[in-house]
Amino acid sequence: MNEQFKTLTEIVCRHYNADPIFVLSRNHKHTSTTPRNIIATLWSRGTTLQETADLLGWKSAQQVCHAKHRVAALSELPSHAYRLRLILEEVTEKIPFLTAEIEN
Repeated sequence: MNEQFKTLTEIVCRHYNADPIFVLSRNHKHTSTTPRNIIATLWSRGTTLQETADLLGWKSAQQVCHAKHRVAALSELPSHAYRLRLILEEVTEKIPFLTAEIEN
């Protein structure tokens, strides 16, 4: 697994108190979908949608598009918006190419 992808997974999972192994498994339990969607959204900024889908074990790039829409909706909720901001700050510091375009 790509070291930067592993770092991203660890960052997101830490903020959502999730186990990275469980989040990246093909098990689609509700408790792992939010971190998985955030990982897909951020990782797709640095690679193609299909490559992101393949890395997550998803069938198509369309699932990454759906993940992006879900994360956009989550960003409107205060509890998630705060976590997403913290995740973006940490990702910007450790994996800057994933957030370069969205910095203000």
